[in-house]
Amino acid sequence: MGGLLQALVGVSEKAAELARLCRREEPLFQLLVAEKTGPEKNRRFLQDFKTLADVLIQEVIKHDLGKEFPELQGHIHGEESNEFRDVQGESGVTGAGGSTLGPWGCD
Repeated sequence: MGGLLQALVGVSEKAAELARLCRREEPLFQLLVAEKTGPEKNRRFLQDFKTLADVLIQEVIKHDLGKEFPELQGHIHGEESNEFRDVQGESGVTGAGGSTLGPWGCD
């Protein structure tokens, strides 16, 4: 159990660093915001947004914990889908494992 707790603290620190990096460049950050629509949108809010940072952090956590604890693979889920459409209408998919497919890069 101690190993899992340490891993959770580690991914939390990595998530915080990713969020800081994404926030550091405000003009770039504004391009990386998408409004949720349809079933993805939370009904409690008039508008609901996700950022590329949200998606990256979620996928990094799934990847890192799944790598360290293979028995958890397929059981770690987040709020956001890994599909992302930016404010200019460009879309891509961020994959666990660090690859990003779409207009922001390609593996």
